Amino acid sequence: MLEFWGKTSTHFAETRKVHPLVWHALDVAAVVEHLLEIFPEVAARLCNGDDPSAARALLVRLALLHDVGKFAIGFQAKAPEFFPKCLGGLPNNLPLGDHTAIGLRLLLHDLAPQLAAFAPGLDEYARRPLLEAVCAHHGRPFTEAQFQRAQNLQPAEIGREAIEAARSLVALAPRLIEGPPFTAPLEDTDARRASWLVAGLINLADWIGSNEKIFHFEPAGDIEAYWRDIAQPRAREAIETAGLIRPAISQACGYRVLTGESRAPSPLQLFAETVDLLDGPNLFLIEDMTGAGKTEAALILAHRLMLAGKADGVFMALPTMATANAIYGRLGKIYRRLFAGNAEPSLALAHAARNLHEGFRESIVEVGAVGRAYGVGGDDCKTASATCAAWIADDRRKAFFADVGAGTIDQAFLAVLPSKFAALRQLGLSRRVLIVDEAHAYGAYESEELHGLLKFHALNGGSAVVLSATLPQRIKAALVNSFQGRGPLVKKFAWPSAYPAATQVAACGEPVFQRLEARADLPRKTPVARLPDEHAALDALVRATETGACCAYIRNTVDDVLRAAAALRAKGLDPLVFHARFAMGDRQKIEQAALDAFGWESSPESRAGRIMVASQVAEQSLDLDFDLMASDLAPIDLLIQRAGRLWRHNAEANPRRAHRPLPEARLLVISPEPADDADHDWFRRAFPKGAYVYENHALVWRSAKILFETGVIDSPAGVRALVESVYGVGALDETPEGLEGRRRMADGKTMADKSTAHLNLLNPLNGYSADAGAWDSDILTPTRLGQQRLTLRLARWDGANLTPWISPTDSDFIAQRRAWALSEVAIGRYRAVGRGPCDPRIERAAAEIEAPWREFGENAVILPLLEGKDGFAGVLTREHGATVQVAYDSVLGLRF
Repeated sequence: MLEFWGKTSTHFAETRKVHPLVWHALDVAAVVEHLLEIFPEVAARLCNGDDPSAARALLVRLALLHDVGKFAIGFQAKAPEFFPKCLGGLPNNLPLGDHTAIGLRLLLHDLAPQLAAFAPGLDEYARRPLLEAVCAHHGRPFTEAQFQRAQNLQPAEIGREAIEAARSLVALAPRLIEGPPFTAPLEDTDARRASWLVAGLINLADWIGSNEKIFHFEPAGDIEAYWRDIAQPRAREAIETAGLIRPAISQACGYRVLTGESRAPSPLQLFAETVDLLDGPNLFLIEDMTGAGKTEAALILAHRLMLAGKADGVFMALPTMATANAIYGRLGKIYRRLFAGNAEPSLALAHAARNLHEGFRESIVEVGAVGRAYGVGGDDCKTASATCAAWIADDRRKAFFADVGAGTIDQAFLAVLPSKFAALRQLGLSRRVLIVDEAHAYGAYESEELHGLLKFHALNGGSAVVLSATLPQRIKAALVNSFQGRGPLVKKFAWPSAYPAATQVAACGEPVFQRLEARADLPRKTPVARLPDEHAALDALVRATETGACCAYIRNTVDDVLRAAAALRAKGLDPLVFHARFAMGDRQKIEQAALDAFGWESSPESRAGRIMVASQVAEQSLDLDFDLMASDLAPIDLLIQRAGRLWRHNAEANPRRAHRPLPEARLLVISPEPADDADHDWFRRAFPKGAYVYENHALVWRSAKILFETGVIDSPAGVRALVESVYGVGALDETPEGLEGRRRMADGKTMADKSTAHLNLLNPLNGYSADAGAWDSDILTPTRLGQQRLTLRLARWDGANLTPWISPTDSDFIAQRRAWALSEVAIGRYRAVGRGPCDPRIERAAAEIEAPWREFGENAVILPLLEGKDGFAGVLTREHGATVQVAYDSVLGLRF
């Protein structure tokens, strides 16, 4: 058994080192033994509430066998100089060397009698999902075709001596690893459910156990001494190095402790401080006004759940990168207060452009690892240690193992999609309180992903807090049903109409409702007026700015933003333009400019007469305050959200707002008359481009009708009625006949999106298997539906070279890569599919820069920009070869 190699190293030019397979097996088993202290839920899933000692022993023993397939001739032949003598000569025709699939075959058949000796509670149906989770530890399950190829191998092709060596390894398990045999009967359904966490556990342990800096390559020797004196001490050191040892949690809890402020908590925050926690995983649905302190309330609940032993940390999931950046900045000021004074908790940011956030800092591995590991390991053929370095160095993934993480919800969605390392994400999230903010901001596909995420999270023992300004009752019912493992329409609840409100749910049982009072300074009545067209809106905005008011004009498309900005400039104003078609570096500057002009710290002088024209990016991302707002017609919940930016900062909390230039806040909504005889083109005539953004024109019509009949957004008293009047059951039954076709088309698309989500989502009942679909890289698996996007990286052509639009701060790899990422802007593929024809020198330079991006799976396209008398311009290619001219500058963004 000791003749078989498990790890080889090429770090030294003269000699190659080898680590015996038994040593690596013991390393990983020792890591699992310690990891089970950090992730106790894995063993709990197997013992069903009984004494977990037998389940823990079983998992450590199975970890010892995770690489048992490496005994096979085909694998050992991959390092011919270390080919075991007991196998005879190296064969000419090498047999299959897929050690993961061969390992499963051995454990299910050749080694099954020995397994039964220390795991009699596992029948053949429960055994397969657990053993597949143990053997398929490279980030995704192997396919049935892979397993069948291994099944068809003859014993001679694996190696009879190899099988005997494997039997010797299995015999070590009960002898070295203390604990009773696993005798409790395990239903196959429970085994499949548990297999997700088992797969994540073994994957993580294999990586940690492959850290050559800690698990030094050792020559063969005494097995018991290696287990006791080397593997176990090094395992704890390796786990500490990976940053997985949990810091102590602060025993002081509550609003004042968390924020450091002396003022009393709001009613919502007081509820978070005092509500009794339910047994098992908890779900909280929090609905309250903008500015009510929902984030602090969620963190108070998370802290209490951590103190109760239900979690070790927090992951906050946001709808956009901008909202994730904003919450990350807020967390940076308070996250340490969740933990004991001497603790050093980690904080991580998780989204596609996380390294572009100025305040982001590395929190588990050194900064340089990101650059060194950039091109390392998505393929199974990469070494576990290299893959581990690349994966943990990627902060999108690392955030699930950091003590406090923030990021886009897309990163959490990848835990329930057939993407590589999904089970690893589930493991990390299982000990985190999942806080989902802006839950109303998701479409049909994303909402189904959220339901799947809550189902898995509760199954894995995790608690969650879902925040929203308001949620339609049918959406709340779907969230509760998902958390409790039901289908979205299986059970209905009698929902009170109270608002603000909190709903608390355990893994089973009825929801517990709590009516909340609004914070005393937040209730307001915002008058709403209809304007017939954008000309009326422009005139109203100009008049308001002349009084010294600061204003916002929210448009539904970028093209409408640009047109409105041009019209305002023609009237002598200088609007701040904010939309999604800016290079990331320019967008960050604009966000800061918006905060300076309209944010909490803005002064009356900086606000006076200022105006911002923005797309929907201004709905959620920034803490902005305006005196007057004009908005294109949109669904009612989004109009309520936009209105939340009016007089957002009250004078009591912010003395800078003591004197407003207008007597009241007003929302002006540009909308056609919502007449009962509205025809098919009712919305499209008014908003030719916006009609494609909100496709259910019946819902938009209903929003307009209810809002203008009411004439005011009475928050909080009238908010629930407004939302349910549009989204409630039967609310659209009064749709004008002319809009029925639009309604049916939108309903059909919603159903199609939900069906697509159901096809894509993992099913916990299937277990960790390839049955869910084509498992792919987490870079490629789609987390959102919608129009396909083309990623452009803007480049200046100086006559000889292409350089990033945003100049790099240094010449090293990290600085150059960051500069290209900061120069990135995405557009719909209906606009363009690639770079247009250009000078051959420019084309060669662009292709040379793009080549390494392609190698690492990035499909970004360089857009060369040439400076002319009217600024910088370039050319893109549309489908079928047509070209389109574009212009770009840092004030208006990308224009067609």
